[in-house]
Amino acid sequence: MAKIAAVQMKMSNKVHDNYIETIRYIKEAASKGAELICFPEGQLSHYIPQYEGLKLSDFAISLEHPYIKGICEACKDCHIIASISFCLLEDDKVYAVNMIISQNGEVLGIGKKNHIVRMKHFYEQDYFTPGEDGFEVVDTPIGKIGMIVCFDRHYPESYRSCVLKGADLIIVPVANEKIEQLEIFRWEIRIGAYQNSVNVIMCNRVGKEGDMDFCGETVFVDAMGEVVQVADDTEQLLIAELNLGTAKYIREKKQYLPLRRPEIFFLSK
Repeated sequence: MAKIAAVQMKMSNKVHDNYIETIRYIKEAASKGAELICFPEGQLSHYIPQYEGLKLSDFAISLEHPYIKGICEACKDCHIIASISFCLLEDDKVYAVNMIISQNGEVLGIGKKNHIVRMKHFYEQDYFTPGEDGFEVVDTPIGKIGMIVCFDRHYPESYRSCVLKGADLIIVPVANEKIEQLEIFRWEIRIGAYQNSVNVIMCNRVGKEGDMDFCGETVFVDAMGEVVQVADDTEQLLIAELNLGTAKYIREKKQYLPLRRPEIFFLSK
């Protein structure tokens, strides 16, 4: 069993304050025996894409930024794996990313959001460049971890892509509002977990930012699609245990993946 923490975090409008809170939560999770800690989408700032026409470059940071180095150092000092989400500045482009840092403070992989939406409260096309590397899966001491960033979870192929690469757990940092279809969102996570026999964590932010009111409801789902732990709409550190080692066994037993016939799906269209 892997002991995992998810930070249902309320964001300050000051990037430095969010960085300090990130470090604090890493230390708290480690002190409680967590082996992995997850954060919501865009944890270092308010949800900037709710506004049109801002300079997101003011909030985007490179891998060499002191905040990234500081988080890596905290992971090393606390001997904990972290899944962090922020706006990455790379080659003059900005990406919405999820990044896995090892318990030794090393960057294991970066998952970029591949589908960029533009609608009320989510003017992401004004800021973000779509990822081109697909869905990343990294090896860790507790198992293989896949990364899906927020809107990408609405595509069934995202879960399947991670599982075909061997994922035992998929982490989904999100920015879900109270006005959205929350029950459907939870079922969406459960069905993705069930159909692919994979553990999934959806980690959300909370609090009001501008016109947005984030709902929380961070959820842990096991490889049978069952809810293991779920939060309310308050800021908190949610901790639960998931048996990541059973994912491959369940996958073989249910035969959904072994029996699939990719030649008939026409997924290239």
